[in-house]
Amino acid sequence: MEIDVGIINYNGGDELTKCVNSLKAQTVPVRVFVFDNASSDNSIQLLKERGLDCKIIESSENLGYAGACNGLLEQMNSEIQVLCNMDLEFDPTWAEKLLQCFERHPECGSVASLVMEKSGVVNAVGVLFGPDLFAKNEASGLNIADADVREKDVFGCYGAVMSFRKAAAQAAGEMDASFFLFFEETEWYFRHNLAGFKTVFCPEARVYHERSMTTVRYSPLKLFYSERNRLRSAIRLLPLGDILKLPVRGFARYLSMAKGGVPGQSGDGKKLSKVAICKALAKAWLQALCMFPKEWATRKKYERKYGNVTGKVRELLATYPLQEK
Repeated sequence: MEIDVGIINYNGGDELTKCVNSLKAQTVPVRVFVFDNASSDNSIQLLKERGLDCKIIESSENLGYAGACNGLLEQMNSEIQVLCNMDLEFDPTWAEKLLQCFERHPECGSVASLVMEKSGVVNAVGVLFGPDLFAKNEASGLNIADADVREKDVFGCYGAVMSFRKAAAQAAGEMDASFFLFFEETEWYFRHNLAGFKTVFCPEARVYHERSMTTVRYSPLKLFYSERNRLRSAIRLLPLGDILKLPVRGFARYLSMAKGGVPGQSGDGKKLSKVAICKALAKAWLQALCMFPKEWATRKKYERKYGNVTGKVRELLATYPLQEK
C-alpha cells in the first residue's frame, strides 16, 4: 500500500523542515505534501533550501486547519492518506507500523497513532465525550507507563495526525472549512463513524508532538473556536432534548472548571484575563445560536445521508464516555 502525508503549515519555522525530514527518513517510502496557510515567516523558504522531496502548495490566504486539510485531500490520491500538524516528529518506523496495522484490520477506516511528547507524556490515545459533546483526549498528560496503550478500537484519530483510507475520507466528505480551527476533526470523525468506518489505535506507530505551538494553549482564541464549534456540532448531532440541555450542562461545567482554578497565563506566557475568557465564551455561544438554522439544515442533510444520526451518536457517546469529576 502507498501512503500520502499532507502537512498543514502556518509559521512553522524550522519545525516544518524537521517534520518533513522525519517523514523522508521512514523505513518505507511516503509521499509528502505541504499546504502553507499564507505563512508570514520563512518556513517555506527554509524547506525549499533543504531540497527535500515534497510537493508544496502555497495558499494566498489563511484557510484555517479545516480548509487546508480540504486542499490537501484534493491533492492526495494514495489508498492510505494522512493529515497532520507541522510541529511533529515521526518515529522512523511510524509509516511501516501504520501500514501493518491497516493490513491487520482491513475492516477499519482509520488508524490512530500514539501521539506523545519526548518526555514520555501522552498527548492522546483516543477521544472521550460528555453528553454535551465536550471532548477530552484519553490518557492526555499521563506518563506512558500509566496509560492504556493496547491496540484497541477508539472513536477517531487525534487531530494532530489523522491516518485513514481514501474510501473513509470520501464517505465522510470534506471537513467544514467554516470551523476554521478546532473540533473540525472531531465533527469529521463523527461522520466517519456514521458512515460505518471504525478507527483502531496502534501503539507502535509513534509520533512526537509538543502541543499548541501555533494557537497557544489556554488562549481565549482557542477557547472561542473550540466552544463555538462544539456547540455547532452538538446541534447537528445530538437529540433535541440534549440540545436544550446544552446551556445548563455548559454552565455547570464552567463552574466546575472555575473551582479548579483558572490558569494565570496562556502557554506563551501572556497574562490571562478572566474577562477575556468570559468574552470568548459569550461570543462562542452567541455565534452558535445565530448559526442554529444553518446547523439544523446540516443535521437534516446528515440524516438523509447516514440515516438515524442521533441514535448512532448516542451509541458512540455510550461507547466512549467521559467520566467527569
